[in-house]
Amino acid sequence: MKRLAETLGAVVARRDAPGGAAILFSGQEVLWSGTAGVREVPAASPLLLTSKARVASISKVATALTLLKLVEAGRIDLDRDISDSLGFKLRHPKFPNSPITPRMILCHTAGIRDGETYRGVVGEALEGFFVPGGKNWNEGKHWADLSQPFGFFTYSNLAMGLLAQACENAGGDRFDRLSQKLVFNPLGIDCGFNWSGISDRAAEEAATLYRRKTEGDWEVQVDGSPTTLPRPNIATDPGLRLSDYALGSNGLLFSPQGGLRASVADLARIGMALSGAVALLEPAMRTLVLTPQWTYRADPKNGDTSGGAFQGFGLGVHRLVPGDHCPVAGLKTEMVGHYGEAYGLLAGLWVDPASMRGFAWFITGSLYGPAPGQRSGVYRVEEEMMQAAAYDLGLVDSKF
Repeated sequence: MKRLAETLGAVVARRDAPGGAAILFSGQEVLWSGTAGVREVPAASPLLLTSKARVASISKVATALTLLKLVEAGRIDLDRDISDSLGFKLRHPKFPNSPITPRMILCHTAGIRDGETYRGVVGEALEGFFVPGGKNWNEGKHWADLSQPFGFFTYSNLAMGLLAQACENAGGDRFDRLSQKLVFNPLGIDCGFNWSGISDRAAEEAATLYRRKTEGDWEVQVDGSPTTLPRPNIATDPGLRLSDYALGSNGLLFSPQGGLRASVADLARIGMALSGAVALLEPAMRTLVLTPQWTYRADPKNGDTSGGAFQGFGLGVHRLVPGDHCPVAGLKTEMVGHYGEAYGLLAGLWVDPASMRGFAWFITGSLYGPAPGQRSGVYRVEEEMMQAAAYDLGLVDSKF
């Protein structure tokens, strides 16, 4: 486990991050875990293995798992019109007769893309992003310009709000509470969306996220002084509060796209659920999650890869596909999981379902313009951390 420890230490030592944490696991066994740096600047409190951070798009895995538990319960159908669970009719303006399903949204092949914002606010309705004349319609920029209905990969944060809203209407409770009841509590982890349900002690140990200019000091981006934040921490129109929220009206409210606060130990438990080492999904559902749903094809082009970062997707999870564009050189087998990038944080959760070996990591800050990777569409520090972790787990060819 030497390479990952050395890499994490080097990242913090060269001021690429104020702090970071990583964990390696096999089955339910933690093989190694470690931290470097501090959780708050300029205070000298060390980052802990239990320190929660806003883990950005890794949150989407927890969102997917929450929805899939409702699928298992027969409350949501993966291949039925999601409008039935939204409270409004969802249609791509160019294809008004083509239903959009939860499966399409989980795989980012529903023709939905991000516009100028995807912030959830009490007093606004998610419908306003998707229906002409809605408050956040934004001239229809949330709909990709497609030549044929669906199947083209377009990564979207906004689309996660649709899944969360479907969960609320099907599950009869707020999304933050459903995720705790259906995913976090069964996994035995103390985490939550937008700080919902997180304990006082976890808040005291939490990490602030930062960015900095090349020669500058670290600048707070989100979660400064975590103990002072409300739990849950949500946005409202003036004069409104959480008690005014109408259930099932705005699935973006708890940031299902990126608002999960979790530690690397929490992420490892989620990875163990993906591998099947920890029971959460039924075997048939877990197999479906791991089944390839989309793989990039250059000619004719079938997706936007964001510079090569996206090469394959399963049901709510990224697929790391070995090859020239993979961030891990010499990777011997596909892995599933998710990247995380927001507010200075860079992170990842990845597992090899066959061997049940995996890793999770995050750093709590980065430069405003991190150095690009050499192989893929992710940053250099991401390639370094992923390469080191996969090497220590024996998942890469020995020459790498």
